[in-house]
Amino acid sequence: MNPLLPDDSQLLDRLGSHDTAAFEEIYRRYWKRLYDFAWSKTRDTDVAEEIVQDLFVTVWEKRDSMHVKNLQSYLFTAVRNRVIDHFKNKVFAELDTVDSPTAPDYPLFLDELETAMQSAVERLPEKTRKIFVLNRFEGNTVRQISSELNLPERTVEYHITQALRTLKMLLKDFIVLFLTLLSAGKF
Repeated sequence: MNPLLPDDSQLLDRLGSHDTAAFEEIYRRYWKRLYDFAWSKTRDTDVAEEIVQDLFVTVWEKRDSMHVKNLQSYLFTAVRNRVIDHFKNKVFAELDTVDSPTAPDYPLFLDELETAMQSAVERLPEKTRKIFVLNRFEGNTVRQISSELNLPERTVEYHITQALRTLKMLLKDFIVLFLTLLSAGKF
């Protein structure tokens, strides 16, 4: 970083004092990176631009009441949250166009989820699958699994973590759909 340029904490202090030059420097410093981040998540130039512009409007409007310790972290987290909100709103808009009689039936949804879960578990590597089933389906503790399979506890924890990450990725569409339908009162 150039020693002549103020750091983020100095810019935040100046921003709180209604310093437009500080706001412009924050904008210049972060706009492109935030836009690129938003675009990488949305793949839509207009949406990415709108998200970042909206964030900077909010930063300016709330400059008196912002209590931010790490500006970069705050900005990227705010963009990520706005991207999530964008997709939630998009899903809700699509759900509103669906008539209730054609909306997913909860028991049918559970059957589909169970089938997808079984399929996803089957896709896990054998050792990871065995440890995951022992832990999550049979209720064994890490210590019990470690003893039964003669593995270090850390190895068992690693396989459980890997299984959860993989299943989360494989089942993300069901998770998003379920949470969206649940919050929309469709179930």
